[in-house]
Amino acid sequence: MTEPPVLLDADFVSCFAWVDRMDIIEGLYSKRMVILEEVMEELERARHLADCVSFSIMRGHIKKVEMLADSPEALAFIRLHESGRYGSGEAACMAYIAYHGGILASNNLRDVKRYCAERQIPLLTTADVLVRAYEEQRLNLEETNSVWRRMVQRRKTLPASSFSEYLTSITK
Repeated sequence: MTEPPVLLDADFVSCFAWVDRMDIIEGLYSKRMVILEEVMEELERARHLADCVSFSIMRGHIKKVEMLADSPEALAFIRLHESGRYGSGEAACMAYIAYHGGILASNNLRDVKRYCAERQIPLLTTADVLVRAYEEQRLNLEETNSVWRRMVQRRKTLPASSFSEYLTSITK
């Protein structure tokens, strides 16, 4: 059975790109990751982020997808974006995944959690990925704490001040 695609939102993929650790998601989700043109446009605001993701696309880890202008997902994207409740990347991801299925990789829980819950769309966060990388021994505790700390230093919102603290909170 084929594993579902992982649709990348800008806030999620930028966590790994900012700290030059795209290898973490490439190692876990290579050839399953999908990024929309609208999300790439958001990443273009920080050239380094777009370059990291483009390099991953060139190496075949991530597939870049454009929505057709008159497709159902494009029309849903317009409705979601024009509501003013969502940014263009979040709106594009939510619309696309509603029609194509998969897992939404996003940290923007305030915007996407309810949408995903209502439609039974699985949600993947940066914290989930780091837990998996640690549990699969792709990263040791020291490395995972270091990656987490660097993400926090880049002002990425994570659910605890350290990976160790987060791990303790979810294993209680």
